[in-house]
Amino acid sequence: MTSCAIPAERKFDSFCEKIMLSLCPLGATAFSYISADGYEVTYSYTNYNKIHSAGQNLPTEVMQMALKKDAHVIERYFIQTIIPAMEEARKKNAVLALKNVILKDATIADTTQLGTIGNLTKNDLKKKNEFVLSEFLADVFIYAVAKTDNMIESTFTKSIKKDFYAAYNPMADTIKFYEVIKPKPVAAIPLTSKGKFDKVFTPVSSEKLSISAKHDFQIFCLKFDDYDFDYHGLWRHLRNNIGYYVYSRAQIETYMEDDEISALAYDAIAYIKKAIADGKLPTGNELGELLLYIFLEQVLVAPKLMSKVEIGNHGGLMTSESSGIHLLTANETVPFSQVILGTSMIKGDLQTAIDSAFADAQKLKNRKKDERRFVESNIFAASFPTKIYDQLEAIILPSETNGQKPATAFGMFVGYSLSGVSANGKPVNEYQNDVLEQVRNDIQNNVPFIEAKITQYGFDGYSMYIYLLSFADADEDKKDIMDKLLQSGGGQA
Repeated sequence: MTSCAIPAERKFDSFCEKIMLSLCPLGATAFSYISADGYEVTYSYTNYNKIHSAGQNLPTEVMQMALKKDAHVIERYFIQTIIPAMEEARKKNAVLALKNVILKDATIADTTQLGTIGNLTKNDLKKKNEFVLSEFLADVFIYAVAKTDNMIESTFTKSIKKDFYAAYNPMADTIKFYEVIKPKPVAAIPLTSKGKFDKVFTPVSSEKLSISAKHDFQIFCLKFDDYDFDYHGLWRHLRNNIGYYVYSRAQIETYMEDDEISALAYDAIAYIKKAIADGKLPTGNELGELLLYIFLEQVLVAPKLMSKVEIGNHGGLMTSESSGIHLLTANETVPFSQVILGTSMIKGDLQTAIDSAFADAQKLKNRKKDERRFVESNIFAASFPTKIYDQLEAIILPSETNGQKPATAFGMFVGYSLSGVSANGKPVNEYQNDVLEQVRNDIQNNVPFIEAKITQYGFDGYSMYIYLLSFADADEDKKDIMDKLLQSGGGQA
């Protein structure tokens, strides 16, 4: 059916091979499998022709390949390779044709689970008119390979020709596609961060990743001060937020009740300085952790549950690998919640910083149960006023009748040094435009690198929220900014 949606000059057999390659290791150019006796068997166009003419079933080994391979990896292959080969005008026809064939197949019971990625039964499909194209195609492909007999209804199979899709032209408008990108967040509890984000940061570009889960991938630039970044504006924003980053909501409420909220930043700075001096807070990444908090709250609208510092306050040891834990709730057709485990990295070279951030995120993934226990424990209850805790408990620890626990997602802040832009002989406006263009190129050029890291570190299927920020000299700037922040005592600029 998918072959019917490709341009007429392309052949069924070659396109069939292209689809089957989704089951092979990345980079494979010919479809093959290992037989039961240990030999590698490579498919030829003769095999594909027999499949199209219902003259051959797929061997058990191939069926097992479809069942064992990560469905999200297969879906990503469809996003990158199969869907771009389909004609836009025929995509809905392909879905309608697949839907019709499945619904008319009497051998498939209504309760049959068709989806591996999505939760889709045949009965669900009867009423379904909105699809994530990549998810639906990958799910149907996996089901067809792993669980169907290709030699049943051979007459019908042979009747499928290149113009088969045309019969569905009158019904094309009944199908809608939607993309799984950034969720529509709604803060389940109030945000803690303060100030106007857009007075400090400029959003430059947002890119879509070839992953199936909800995600957000954006790059930002600091506001300018002529030929420099406005680090003073950043410092003021950090100073205004450091107390809300360091202290729990329960502690902040006490400051407010005692009419001492003006002392919040002073005390937070003093606490961090003492924690560093006592060896309780690893040095070097404080700025990244603080910026992660600000970006997850003010860009993603994911309220803080516990910061790195808060987690360390309990028991006095930094036992968590996370740079911060946040909660995302989304107002979607099917509402959902996610506990976001955060990681942050600021390094001069962008790709080195990205790789290091993903390596840290992998550590979080490997111990996500330990990380989540911080927000499911008695410690968690002590961090929030009673009213907010009751709201969170209903979301994070729901009763059996009130739904599932939130899924785990990952947030990432990456800072790096801007390079390749000279101010020599340029007016201010021209230089600033060149910087923004370079920043835009930085994110666009690194989309394949990010996607490769998602595969390398096993994040297929997880929601990822990744925010990049350029510095003039990341390694020096992060030290200078934190030195100024911690030495300022919260004083006036």
